[in-house]
Amino acid sequence: MTTSAAPLVLIEPAAGSVGGHWFQAAIRLARQCTAEERDCTVVALGGIQPNARAALRRAGARVVGRVGREPAERALWAASRLLGRASRLVGRLARHRRLPHQIGALALCLGEAAALRAGTRRVRTGRPVVVVLSASGALHGLAAALSGRAHIRVVHEVPTSEDRALRLIGRLTSAHLNRVRVVCPTEAVRARLAQLFPKLPTGVRPFALGDAEPPLSDAERTAARADFGLQPDDTALALVGGWWAHKDIATVAAALARLTRPVCVLVAGHPVDPVLLRHLAAAVDGRVHALPGPAPRWHVRRVYAAADAAIVSRRPGVGKESGLIADCAVLGVPLLVSDHDPATTNLLRDQPWVRLFRTADPDNLAAAITDLTLQPLPQPMLGEAINLGLPTAATTLAFWTDLATDLGRTQHHADPATDRRHRAG
Repeated sequence: MTTSAAPLVLIEPAAGSVGGHWFQAAIRLARQCTAEERDCTVVALGGIQPNARAALRRAGARVVGRVGREPAERALWAASRLLGRASRLVGRLARHRRLPHQIGALALCLGEAAALRAGTRRVRTGRPVVVVLSASGALHGLAAALSGRAHIRVVHEVPTSEDRALRLIGRLTSAHLNRVRVVCPTEAVRARLAQLFPKLPTGVRPFALGDAEPPLSDAERTAARADFGLQPDDTALALVGGWWAHKDIATVAAALARLTRPVCVLVAGHPVDPVLLRHLAAAVDGRVHALPGPAPRWHVRRVYAAADAAIVSRRPGVGKESGLIADCAVLGVPLLVSDHDPATTNLLRDQPWVRLFRTADPDNLAAAITDLTLQPLPQPMLGEAINLGLPTAATTLAFWTDLATDLGRTQHHADPATDRRHRAG
């Protein structure tokens, strides 16, 4: 069998449930592997919900949800869990957040090394293996050194930087950087990594897939609006995804409170701030539909299908990839989005299905919502995600395979002058 049929090992340390950016990509990539007669293994040592495991298996993937019997693998995983608990404890007790972040970064690295060992040990083949890890933004060389596995690291964000002790570890393990290639979904993330780790080989390529799932049908939209009790002239807004620190839901709540025309708000995500949720409900006279806890994908699709538009509101300067924007392009959902990131703003500025509003400006968002109630935005055209530059599952697998092949050729004789920055599509 040729190199193009190299098995895929996809490692998702945070894959504890259905939903989120990682899950749709994993399902679609597993199906693509099946179509190409490749083996696909998804590793989630932190555990995975039964319905998520079942969906991945239906897509053709082998799922590894627990650590194996190899002593090094077990020791790394145990140390990772212990340090993770220590990080949370110190976070509750320490006045400054730097120390718990440093302990947490080391815990993540040890967990990555255990997962790399677990995933590749289960792939018994003489062919090259494409190993892709959704990785943290630190200790890249240490993960390669402890696992002994060459791999591609997809770094979605860089939440913290390394302090003195971790930088020392990084210098001691820098010789192992030739075992990794780092792919960042956005240039902003790549630039931050390049600033922190000048010797780290990095590139840019979207993680979200342009063909992650089928677009919404008219029948789905009609059924979803009926499920939520929406009338033809009702305006419904979707708020999808967990309310993490980089989200600016407070601006959304303040904007809704300024409206003079009624709207409904459909919430699907976890975690959700209960205080802000009450503010949202008060702002729209209780016309909020929220499903508590992690939402299954069928419900997320139903929310998107019922909505006249989705709202993406982020804090200034957030440059990580937005899975929600990708969702809207793939599924065919109009979008109200803050101008929090210049690259995202430039990409979406001239799209007829997108309305930009000023970041952290509730008056401007309220005006955008009011305009939506008077004149709905058109739906994105079929294939809009591809037009925005999101790759297909097939091209993503081909890219990762080429990158893994190059990594296999160069890891033992990498040239720092040419290996510092690779081309990522």
